[in-house]
Amino acid sequence: MIVERSTDGFRVTVPCKVNLFLEVLGKRIDGYHSLDTVMMAASLADELEISHREDGRLLLSVELPERSGQSLDEEDLAWSIPADQNNLILRALERLRVFLGKPHLGADVRLIKHIPAMAGLGGGSADAAAALVLGTLLWTEHEKLDQIATVASQLGSDVNFFLESHCNSFWLARCTGRGEKVESLHCKKSLHFVVVHPPRGCGTKQVFDALRLEPSQRVMMNPDKLIQALGQGDVKTIGESLANRLEQAAAETTSWIDRSRMQLNRYDHHGQCLSGSGSARFCLCTTREQAEKIANEIRLQGKMRAYCVQSWQSPSIEEQIIRIRNG
Repeated sequence: MIVERSTDGFRVTVPCKVNLFLEVLGKRIDGYHSLDTVMMAASLADELEISHREDGRLLLSVELPERSGQSLDEEDLAWSIPADQNNLILRALERLRVFLGKPHLGADVRLIKHIPAMAGLGGGSADAAAALVLGTLLWTEHEKLDQIATVASQLGSDVNFFLESHCNSFWLARCTGRGEKVESLHCKKSLHFVVVHPPRGCGTKQVFDALRLEPSQRVMMNPDKLIQALGQGDVKTIGESLANRLEQAAAETTSWIDRSRMQLNRYDHHGQCLSGSGSARFCLCTTREQAEKIANEIRLQGKMRAYCVQSWQSPSIEEQIIRIRNG
């Protein structure tokens, strides 16, 4: 996440995430699932801007520059982004101002959307995290990240990742609980990916409903080998260690999961994996040039979106907030 002042408020650029590893440990009594996942922020990013409103209203406008030429199917919902209370941005700001004890404060928010929806790339969670940072800068002079994180944990399983996963400039973490418990991880080098997203998204609930969790019929996956390889910058082993328990369940919801897997299988890379509950998936490349070549070839075929991305690097949110407040 990159935070800056704008003409009459503040601006944030917030990345997507990919799940390098995802294991589902079981269903909790609150209806959520217990997860063990390794997430890395990647450079496909949304932009948000915020400014004061004097009338106490929270208003959101949504711009979709990526929509032109990318509606590949009549059921393609990648750019069906609400601008009302169904958008997590407004819900995040509403909860933040209640948490701050300032329910009378208003804001205008502008979202420039590049991360597709129903993709498993965490776009909604990323935007909610960005909104919390923007609201904190706009409405307060002293709130700290740990207080924002308290609000984030009430909004969604991935929101805390976008606030707390910074380590040595990379945004990488092992997340547990339902995803809200964040342990930052070290990565020795920048990684390059191709992310593909077909014209059919995956509903998170639908995928989890299709998941079979009989412990006697599966071997529990462990991310230790992956985490060690990340710390060593061993790209080959990182690629071999990519894993997602939701792969089969997602494949049962749409044939595009297998189709995109087979599409990426045509190329020489270190490994591929579903991100989150899908339908986006990614492959790990050796260089940016290789990733760009693969992404360009897939885009030219006109069946799926394809993005060349790399692991996200920026200072921590706390560092950026301090710098902005100190002028």
